[in-house]
Amino acid sequence: MGERLKSLRQGKTRTEFASIIGVHENTLGGYERGERSPEWGFLTQLRETTGVDLNWLVEGNGTHPIQRGDSGAGGGFLPIPKLDVRPSAGPGALVPQPLPNDDEVVAFREDWLRRIGVSPRFARLMFARGDSMHDTISDGDMMIVDVSIREIVDEGVYVVVYGGLVIVKRVQLLRTGGIVLKSDNPRYEPETVPVDEQPELIVEGRVRWVGGEL
Repeated sequence: MGERLKSLRQGKTRTEFASIIGVHENTLGGYERGERSPEWGFLTQLRETTGVDLNWLVEGNGTHPIQRGDSGAGGGFLPIPKLDVRPSAGPGALVPQPLPNDDEVVAFREDWLRRIGVSPRFARLMFARGDSMHDTISDGDMMIVDVSIREIVDEGVYVVVYGGLVIVKRVQLLRTGGIVLKSDNPRYEPETVPVDEQPELIVEGRVRWVGGEL
């Protein structure tokens, strides 16, 4: 069962996946290595979060969830909501909090979304504005954001709300506990978020794709 459980991560680190399903990463690691048997509460939470068939997970019977949706109506395409907000790859776009609700959808293949490490239920479309993340992200680029990621677990490109601004930045964790918001465009200086201001930094998701996988 450990290997089947591990396969549900779909490109996420153990820390990221543990955060999504609400357990400590050491607990998840023990389940994946077969050192302990999952409790029923964990299994039901996993089913609610990922939609996994527990019969497949525990007994190995049935169909792997990644294989679902590749055939049948719609050819395996799923509607992904588009958020009516443009995170700024620049100084920051002032918007009300929280982020607006989904207002449009665009269809993507379920198997492709899973290959880039995003569960379809947590995928959202956003469009960037500004040039601070150029050449990685250009003005107007479509981004697929994994909104299940609500905390910074390692370096990557995230959509965050900071100081009332929605921005997309490369985020780096410092050994001192600080957080650096970095632009890929060298014309922009990095910004350090002090430890005492980190509660004001709201992570809205991690960018997984922008005209190419991240």
